[in-house]
Amino acid sequence: MERFCKTLLGEWCRSLMKLQVKGSSHPRLEGAILCPACGKIHGRCVEAMYPFLRMAKEEEYQARPGWQKRREEWIEGAKALFSWAEHTVSLEDGSLLNDIDSQWTGITVFYTIQLSDCLRFGSSLLDQETKTSWTRRLERAAEFLYNTHILMENNINYPISNALALYQCGEILGNGRYKKKAGELARLAGSVLTENGLVFGEGGSRLQKSRQGCRPVDIGYNIEETLPSLSLYAWESGDNQVWELAEKSLLAHLEFILEDGGINNSFGTRNYKWSYWGSRTCDGIGLGYLLAAKRLKRGQKQLEIERAVWKNLELLKACTQDGLLSGGPHYRFAGQPSCVHHTFTHAKVLAGILDRELAKNTGPFLTDKRKENPCFNSRWYPEIASWQISAPSVSATVTCYDWEYMPGGHVGGGTLSLLHHKDAGPLFCAGMGEYTRKEPNNMQIPYKVRHQCLALRIEAEINGVLYSSVYEDEAKAESLLKNDSREISLKVQGQLKDISHNPPAGMELPYCLEYRFLKNQVEINGAFPLGKLICPIISHQEEELTFDESAGYSVIKIMKNGGPVYFKTRGKMELPYKTERIFHLVPGFQALRVDITPLSRENPVNLVILM
Repeated sequence: MERFCKTLLGEWCRSLMKLQVKGSSHPRLEGAILCPACGKIHGRCVEAMYPFLRMAKEEEYQARPGWQKRREEWIEGAKALFSWAEHTVSLEDGSLLNDIDSQWTGITVFYTIQLSDCLRFGSSLLDQETKTSWTRRLERAAEFLYNTHILMENNINYPISNALALYQCGEILGNGRYKKKAGELARLAGSVLTENGLVFGEGGSRLQKSRQGCRPVDIGYNIEETLPSLSLYAWESGDNQVWELAEKSLLAHLEFILEDGGINNSFGTRNYKWSYWGSRTCDGIGLGYLLAAKRLKRGQKQLEIERAVWKNLELLKACTQDGLLSGGPHYRFAGQPSCVHHTFTHAKVLAGILDRELAKNTGPFLTDKRKENPCFNSRWYPEIASWQISAPSVSATVTCYDWEYMPGGHVGGGTLSLLHHKDAGPLFCAGMGEYTRKEPNNMQIPYKVRHQCLALRIEAEINGVLYSSVYEDEAKAESLLKNDSREISLKVQGQLKDISHNPPAGMELPYCLEYRFLKNQVEINGAFPLGKLICPIISHQEEELTFDESAGYSVIKIMKNGGPVYFKTRGKMELPYKTERIFHLVPGFQALRVDITPLSRENPVNLVILM
């Protein structure tokens, strides 16, 4: 794993270096990193300082001619980023702007963490003037973080990350009050864990619950930002009480890491930034989980953690195009450029893993797959109103989650938000109900592509208004079978509603969805008086497919890496765009859109998936 991290870090950093502005003579441009996807400069590109300094330390350079020159280029690149930030996004009170055109300063916490890492791990590379300048800047940031209240009033990732930032500042600057406050912030974690160990607090007030009693939970932010910060604080401070909280939650979230290293955030409050491998502006899962693995005794859980990190790293590599981490597995098939934000944040994690020597004697794993699970398991998570399904060949999520961070931000209504096959990968994978750029500086604009919702859903249009099952915020899901060893069956009931969760005036549009999970088969039944069942089947444009309407069935066969997958229905199946794929930036997949309507209103739609 260590060699893999070094190679991937080198690929990413060299690509970032090529995009760094040099020779412009303008201080608001010089040293920044240009984003080819967004056509702009992201304010947080300054965080590439730490990965650049890590590159300057790579011992392999010493075996090649001209290594001293290359090392100086990395050092100068880091110094140029610092200077750019001071001229452009740095404020007098010690804070840092999220972007040139943004007033949000909460990200000062992430800048401070990486600046601390620069001074701790890269100090030997810096001249005294630079070290003094950077240390003074750290002092200003520490005072801002110590005194500000905006982080406590925001999403939970901010106060928890601030615990790490203040502790590191206390260590470097020798200031005990920073460490004391860090400890107080870290213990906040004890009040934001559900009974199932999930962190809540990503989406408004941490004290409130939704109508269905749900908490604001986002798996992407939790395992890529909040829990890594909490773990690193506990690791550096030696706080065993916090370690126990972090370990409990990391193990709980491990259930949402998929077979291929993907992150199941199909229901998350902030999944408008979901990128399948994590979240668009977070840092990555590797550092937090590898720290936990070091604490665990050698055994199955440690191996499971290490394997999850390894598969996630492989996924990051697979999603890298032209040297930059793209926002999902199918960006290259859809012709979407890669935003640099993913790359410089995740590069920080690779640098942190290497500097702490966490990847030594870890992976790669000789077996590509976990042992097949012969059991059927289902688990209800009331805090997210979702069922998690585990069957011999698939894992799945059926969600009725009703905590709304933004209208249409994530799907609900009892949809099958994720269906993942152990060999074929994702077959259904819902992102946003409607693509809205909640954070315009951090969300791409679709480029020359048919950009559509990827959620499995029932949909009807009345008087120009769209009513959908994914907008139902009062759906009820129940298990139809208890302790059955051969299948899992769920039933969902609700009403089609618009994006504001209103049914059509003077009219009811009830629907019922039933899901059966068998050993090598999934069956979906849908009953509804009006509309159609829309099935965006995850499939990139290079996958071979056939469409057959003989023998009274409509059958689509798609050739996946793990073999063929069949989608079979007695309903009327239509491919509105033929074999052209639709695409969605969240979480970055192409799909074959399939619309199914019942042959008659007396008969429910039936879709059988054979694997």
